[in-house]
Amino acid sequence: MVVLSVVLAVPVAVNGQDWKGRIDLDGTVTNPAGEGLSGSTVTAVYLETGTGPNQEFAGGDGDFDLDDLKPGMWQITVNGTHLGYIISQREIEVLPRGNEDLEFVLPAMQDLVSQAAVDTAARNYSGAREKYQMLLFSLPNNVNLHGAVAETYKAEGNLPQAMDEYDAMLAWWADVAPPAEPGLPVEIGIQAMMLAGDAGQYQRMHGYVNGLGRPLPSDWMAAFIDLSANTLMEREEYGHAIRVLDVAIRRSSRTALPYYYRGMARVQANRQLADGEEENYDPAADDFERFVELSPNDSAQKRQALDLLSKIRPQ
Repeated sequence: MVVLSVVLAVPVAVNGQDWKGRIDLDGTVTNPAGEGLSGSTVTAVYLETGTGPNQEFAGGDGDFDLDDLKPGMWQITVNGTHLGYIISQREIEVLPRGNEDLEFVLPAMQDLVSQAAVDTAARNYSGAREKYQMLLFSLPNNVNLHGAVAETYKAEGNLPQAMDEYDAMLAWWADVAPPAEPGLPVEIGIQAMMLAGDAGQYQRMHGYVNGLGRPLPSDWMAAFIDLSANTLMEREEYGHAIRVLDVAIRRSSRTALPYYYRGMARVQANRQLADGEEENYDPAADDFERFVELSPNDSAQKRQALDLLSKIRPQ
């Protein structure tokens, strides 16, 4: 569920008069029903200098005036977040004469959330993403919206873009403000790790693996095993699987299963050696011995480990 929160910006006067001219613009701010959004703020910035007049407030019918503007390119920003509506921003060219009135229509933020849910249910992921991105532009502090955008990319199979959204969340929590739930960065990091493995972006995957902090969720080991066994080893990426399992074993040295899969990956890596390269099954044997030591109960994996041990390290 997407929860919206609003942080109001304090209006700041822009110094300097290098934006001033003789052109006046009129405009309106309404909702989709045509009702004026009185109290919406309107900010104009002359792009050549980055300056402009003081912030304006829309009147009772949503009308506003921007006076004494120079011809040229301007950025107009209309903010209705404090009224429950979005921020809309556009660049316009102010002409010496013949300018049309400006019309801004701001949808309600909660309506966008509802419409995005409908789009998602209809598998219109690009439509849902557009609405979430509108919300994110209006509420940049609501980093969970990056997660909603990521889900739309994942549904389309666009895994690198989904990871970019997760990266934005992780960067915000690391550099700006930690989340209310301390475990969220690790959970998002694990999701990003799995996506990177699926996408074949292995260096990015190792970055997520090595960047995981604490506390670790209860299912973190299952994710590591899944990534190693069902993604990397299935693709015969044994070296990458070994690196992932190295981290799993460092973080939980008395958990049996990573030793089994690392041993299996090491056996297969030996079988991939080029002509002239020397096989070395000792590390795999060490893993199998440790796995057997940590596995008191009989299992198919334990029997397989014992069988391989009898061949690569006969007693």
